[in-house]
Amino acid sequence: MKRYIIVLCCLVFSLSTMAQKLEQGSLALLNNVGKANFQIEFLSIHGMTENDFSKYEADWETDKPTVVAIFTDYANRKLKGKLLLGNFPKEKYTVKAIVNEINQKGNYDCDIVVLGSNKQVIAKITGVRAKGGVWGTKLNLIKDGAENTGKKFGEILKSELAKSKK
Repeated sequence: MKRYIIVLCCLVFSLSTMAQKLEQGSLALLNNVGKANFQIEFLSIHGMTENDFSKYEADWETDKPTVVAIFTDYANRKLKGKLLLGNFPKEKYTVKAIVNEINQKGNYDCDIVVLGSNKQVIAKITGVRAKGGVWGTKLNLIKDGAENTGKKFGEILKSELAKSKK
């Protein structure tokens, strides 16, 4: 019985890691950079554009900086100094989280895009998904999702940076 549980856990873990895919380029240019500018773009929240969601949920404009800070903080924790993401507009590279969807549970579906100084796409990773919260208001679920997605975001970047060094 133990073997079946272990095999099942390995299968589930491998399926979740296969969901992310480096579709374009390499993160090799980010090795030894130290820090990169970070931006986040919300394309759809609860099936609405960010603008429509901010009209529907009046607290979004005040809570958005907190959501971005949570996302960035947890990504940096997982990166463990390999790369520091933050508001560094003068840096040569920009790492951008394109949030394709945040659903009612706060689950995120996003892509990672690395841009050069001329805004050209250097690398693109698609299919970054993480769970939101279990209980709370819409914004609390979104914040829980930001934490989980930030962790996943950092793990994927760290892994791809390590692969690009080889």
